[in-house]
Amino acid sequence: MNLNKTYLQTGLLLLSCLWLGFSGCKKFVEVPTPIDQMASDVAFDNDAKAASAVRGLYALLIGHYLGPTPAINAYGIHLQTALGVSADEMELSTTSNSYHEFYINTINSTNSANNLGLWGTLYNFVFNSNAVIENLEKSKGVTEASRKQFLAEARFMRAAHFFYLVNLYGDVPMPIGTDYRVNANLPRVFADEIYKLIVEDLKYAVNNLGPAYLGTQRMRANKYAACALLARVYLYREEWANAEEQAGTVIEVAGKTMYDMENDLKKTFLTSSKEVILQLQQPGNVLYTWDAYNFVPSSAITIPTYLLTDKLYQSFENGDLRKVEWLRTNTITTAGITKSYHYPYKYKISSGTGTTKTESNVFLRLSEQYLIRAEARAMQNKLNLAINDLDVIRKRSGISLIADKNPGATQGQLLALIMQERFVEFFSEYGHRWLDLKRTGKADDVLKDKPNWRPEAKLFPIPLDEINRNPFLIQNQGYN
Repeated sequence: MNLNKTYLQTGLLLLSCLWLGFSGCKKFVEVPTPIDQMASDVAFDNDAKAASAVRGLYALLIGHYLGPTPAINAYGIHLQTALGVSADEMELSTTSNSYHEFYINTINSTNSANNLGLWGTLYNFVFNSNAVIENLEKSKGVTEASRKQFLAEARFMRAAHFFYLVNLYGDVPMPIGTDYRVNANLPRVFADEIYKLIVEDLKYAVNNLGPAYLGTQRMRANKYAACALLARVYLYREEWANAEEQAGTVIEVAGKTMYDMENDLKKTFLTSSKEVILQLQQPGNVLYTWDAYNFVPSSAITIPTYLLTDKLYQSFENGDLRKVEWLRTNTITTAGITKSYHYPYKYKISSGTGTTKTESNVFLRLSEQYLIRAEARAMQNKLNLAINDLDVIRKRSGISLIADKNPGATQGQLLALIMQERFVEFFSEYGHRWLDLKRTGKADDVLKDKPNWRPEAKLFPIPLDEINRNPFLIQNQGYN
């Protein structure tokens, strides 16, 4: 099912009083009309209308095309690019865009990509999720079965947004309601408290979402999408047994009937991919993803803006099919000097409009679950089982198996192999590498040679306007 005109108009109309207050220069606490003035007796007076509001939550994630200038949101490209150049996987061929400050670790607290693309839109999405949750809880017209389904989806979405906020900024405000007078003066909350809410939301989603997808594509969270995200959260929290259990549910239970690894790597990021657990589809009639639009140069003689680092390029083992299918190289001669420029090529379609979308942003996929379980098992000294999971990814990628070449790998060796596999598997995907380096305590060592690196750079700055507006909000260390 494509995000057709009716889908987009209906979902966004019911959320317009939330989103339009944020879409320009407004900040997440500046809501001109309190949400309780939204006609909940109209917008949530039956299952169909409530469903439209929930679909609107998904429709906004990538961006929208409702005006002359498309709006690109956090999940559209900002997370991939800002976090990619912050790590050691991508670099820039230009200094003239707002991501350059992320690359050289001098992010200004007025940086637009940070303030609007990340902080602003993520908090907008939290607010929208809270609005749907509040109105579903008080609605008298939505059936109980639908209420649980829609609440579970909204709480899943809220958990995802808070996950990125707490990982990008550390201790942050945690609005769980829609009263803008309260939200305007919220202090920063310890990350542990935010993670507690994330886990509660995801557990609710696991328990109240069904296994089936609503629609013909995997565009709305189901039970296993909630399990997959919960497995990631447990991994980050170093709750190894819980991470193993949740990833195992996706692999062993759902994987038998719903998911499978794509041996043809050309298919991994297609809307029809068997590996996809949750995809985020761009609204309207555009056929391309913002990933392809930004990463794929216009011609073979154009220098890409976003380049894979030499470190990443050299990290692929001989014969790795990912190096063949998921990246491309432009070789260009300038002033007698020939140079090769490598760029991400996971998404191929970079232009065009139509009704049949073949590519969509993949937010959750099966390979992550194998690598989550491998790491969780390794941390519990289940080394042979960890090797089995790691080798699923390596076999699909056409490279030698650890079970064959190093079956007696120690825990430390195996964890290093898993980390390396995550590096070459998830490059340019929603900041996995950046977050991996931070959660494992390796960022300072791995990134020490990047321009202006300092330990404080592991967190991004709180937008200056937010600090000026909220007397209880303080800046992260290392930023003026």
